[in-house]
Amino acid sequence: MFTPARKKLLLAVLVLSFGVQTGLVYSDERSEPLSEAAREGRALWQAYACQTCHQFYGQGGFLGPDLTNAASRVDSTRLVSLLTVGSGQMPPLGFSDVESAAMAAFLREMDRPEIGRGELRMGTPGEGAGARAAFERAVEAAIEAAAGRGEAGGTGPARATDQDPAEVAAGFAAYRIRPCSACHFPFRDSPVGAPDLSLVAGSAGSLAPDSLDQVLAEGRPLMGMPPPVPPLDAADRAALTAFLRFLAENRAQLEAATEVLAADRRLDWGALPWWEFP
Repeated sequence: MFTPARKKLLLAVLVLSFGVQTGLVYSDERSEPLSEAAREGRALWQAYACQTCHQFYGQGGFLGPDLTNAASRVDSTRLVSLLTVGSGQMPPLGFSDVESAAMAAFLREMDRPEIGRGELRMGTPGEGAGARAAFERAVEAAIEAAAGRGEAGGTGPARATDQDPAEVAAGFAAYRIRPCSACHFPFRDSPVGAPDLSLVAGSAGSLAPDSLDQVLAEGRPLMGMPPPVPPLDAADRAALTAFLRFLAENRAQLEAATEVLAADRRLDWGALPWWEFP
């Protein structure tokens, strides 16, 4: 049995331990606070319950795209369109210019690749990425390799056709600034029925060139695919078609590279902006 003296000693140890723990917690290095504009955007994010559908660093819902790195892949025109008139399953929010600017500031300050990337894209941009991030890194590397071979006058898997790497890169950029990845998954059909984009173009693709151009211009509303936003002009459609052909012709190599980049995922949990997550 504990004597009164030992009980007092035990209580003192418990109180001391609690005090030490409290000191350690509150002396941790804190993330930089948000700017005033970004705090206004955060208030909008919380008021509209955006986390119900969207994620930051793996925290949030799964219905909409991960917005961890939205600032670096969605241009201002597209963002304003999404926040005002919506797109697909996202309802129109009718944001004013001031509200759109505040949300843009919030997304910009939350986009911190030194911590991690969307879909728990853990580690550096070149390794340990989530499936979609790894896919993007693999495509970027393949386009760079194709451009290098073209400058050197060489050939190889990434230069199997006469496609211009610059046009392929432009098509990839057009793909990234639109919410294509919200429905289309890399190298497989998505749960909502969106097809594998690496199988739609090229000599063995599921769509003839004219049909593909029509889909890129008008979408397939009756099948659940809305018209692209922002709209694709003729040059954009040609570039995006070149990108889809590039995917088809290099599918095996890109799929293998994506699997390698998606392995061994890591995240700097200590640097996460936990002050953001309620």
